[in-house]
Amino acid sequence: MPIELNRFSKNLSYELTAPIQNIVVDLQEIAEIDKLAEIKQKQSGKKALYYFLGLVASVVVIFIIPIFAVVIILVVLGLIIVFIRELITWFKFSKLNISNYRYEVAKQILQMLDRDIEKTADVELQLSFQPIDKKEYKTTTMPHPDKSGWKIDNHEHVWLKIQGQFLDKTRFQLTANGLSKRQYGWKRSSSGKSKHKSKTKSRGLDISLILNYSQRRYRSVKILENEISDAVKLPATSYMRGVKVTDKEMHLVVRVASQMAENKEEIYQTIAMMFLSLYQVLNLAKKLAK
Repeated sequence: MPIELNRFSKNLSYELTAPIQNIVVDLQEIAEIDKLAEIKQKQSGKKALYYFLGLVASVVVIFIIPIFAVVIILVVLGLIIVFIRELITWFKFSKLNISNYRYEVAKQILQMLDRDIEKTADVELQLSFQPIDKKEYKTTTMPHPDKSGWKIDNHEHVWLKIQGQFLDKTRFQLTANGLSKRQYGWKRSSSGKSKHKSKTKSRGLDISLILNYSQRRYRSVKILENEISDAVKLPATSYMRGVKVTDKEMHLVVRVASQMAENKEEIYQTIAMMFLSLYQVLNLAKKLAK
């Protein structure tokens, strides 16, 4: 379905329950919107700069050649109008200049999952392009351990959620939860003046994968509970935070290092290996059941 541009610009999120091919088409449209916004934003930024320089030059000319002051004032008014117009255009398209890695990761994952899902089956995708350090995503505030008077705000935002069912009737839920921290406080400069400083850093990316499997087909999974940790293979920049096994589901949580939290290839490889690792356990359980 076509992306509603005004709604997308306001919410910076996308949700749809549909077959994978339909969702991929929408993600491609989002990519095109993002590329267009990036081009338009750069163009508006350059034009605004040129108009601003024109304003400065016009003001200088008024003082140098006052005889043309009336004409130049009209030029200045015109430049002010077009300068403001380009600034408005710049801000408009800056909202649509979104994080590429999010829709690219979502597309890669869906195309990977498509091989093992019924072509007409619905998959649910929730994808957010909101910044992780947005005020509403703050979870905790704590004193800075090393800087007196400083504080740290921790933020979390689930920007990706995918749910669906594989051909073997195993249901899955995948989420990506971005983590960040903002340090802020007053710092005294060498001149003696106090300035308010802040710095935002990524704390990494938590990826959660839940598989609800068929007890009849994979009834021996519980027997392998102690071996699951060894079965999980991950990229060097990711590590397992926890794994839980019940008679109905397996739940794996992995942390991607902060320096790779926005790297689409690293995120995709981590997610792919999470699926492969848990399915290795399911396939072994299936053999044991026989």
